[in-house]
Amino acid sequence: MPTTLPTFALLWDESHLWGLLAWRGLCALGARPHLLRAADVAAGALDRLRPSVLVVPGGWAGRKAQALGDAGREALRRYVETGGTYLGFCGGAGLALHRTDATALLGLCELRRKSASKRLPNCSGHVYCRLHVPQHPASAALLPVWWPSQFDLTDAAIHVLATYQRPGPDFWVADLPLADIASDELAAWEAIYGINLHPRWLEGDPCILRAPFGAGSAILSYAHLETPASPQANALLATLLGLPAAPIPMWDIRHISPAWEDTALSAMHAALLHLIALGERHFLLNWRTPWLLGWRRGVPASHLTTLLAMLSTALSLSVSPSTRRWWQTQSPRCLELCQKLCEETARYLVQERRSMTQNPSSPEYGGGALTSMRQRLFGPFPGYGGIYGQILQIIDELLAKILLETTDLKV
Repeated sequence: MPTTLPTFALLWDESHLWGLLAWRGLCALGARPHLLRAADVAAGALDRLRPSVLVVPGGWAGRKAQALGDAGREALRRYVETGGTYLGFCGGAGLALHRTDATALLGLCELRRKSASKRLPNCSGHVYCRLHVPQHPASAALLPVWWPSQFDLTDAAIHVLATYQRPGPDFWVADLPLADIASDELAAWEAIYGINLHPRWLEGDPCILRAPFGAGSAILSYAHLETPASPQANALLATLLGLPAAPIPMWDIRHISPAWEDTALSAMHAALLHLIALGERHFLLNWRTPWLLGWRRGVPASHLTTLLAMLSTALSLSVSPSTRRWWQTQSPRCLELCQKLCEETARYLVQERRSMTQNPSSPEYGGGALTSMRQRLFGPFPGYGGIYGQILQIIDELLAKILLETTDLKV
């Protein structure tokens, strides 16, 4: 095979933080991925490149489907049907499922998601899992999940590769560290939160599946096997990819060693850290890991994590002269938007603190004014938009350019 043809490709669009997580993980395992945009897929890139594995990171499945469009979705289905392997994490797994609403998904299998009332809707952290992977040396592993959905398994042709057993030591339900909550108190918390919080909704359910599709297959994982410093998950990922096991190092998005000097990116990174410190002072934010914020329920902190991670990565990788010139045309507006976002979000967080002090813990509380402010800053949930969405679009394009140069492979 010519050296210009990659073994692994990564679908970038609508992945953001999770795309960087997958990119870092694959690179750490020695699988230098080629970055594909949705437009590339629609234009036939998978037919030309024929990667052995296409990795689809987390993110909103519906937005990924929309980015691909009819032509991209058909091209991706054709790639798998003619022998390709699809590996989807979380939202990437959701993209492969059967259409359940107005959004046209890939339909690589007949699976659907469980409804929120029949699953554990807001869980995160590590889970002890039973493995059913003959080529893997271990029969159990501690695997991380970050706000997954759950499979509604009805198709006997689908092979279960891992099932949830019990929560690990860092497992959270909503904004509650589960280890701190007595099991006989969970019902009271559920009455306050209005959602399922008991881990029984997760236990025994499939976590990773392999679904045949034509001559190929789709590996669908709600576990984020690419999570930094999660050695058992990282080892399982290496096995599934047919690579030698290697650790995926911890990722600290707070501290950077710049590969190039850019005052706008540095100022944006510093402004976000200052904003996060304010959130910590008001007991709304905390660092769960060096790459991931925890937050009080309803606070849009996942957006802050995403933006900080993307800025950190953009500064940490070298850029070409052409990318630098492109960024210089975008940086003044991007910096202005980021400063506005941080200033207004600081006011929002203080008002959110007051609202949470006065009202029960629920994203619906806080009144119309707070909801309107949050949506203007970050867009409606689920998804994103607002001022944040404008910044994200620019930084996402910058990162795509940088990572394409880093892989040094052309479609």
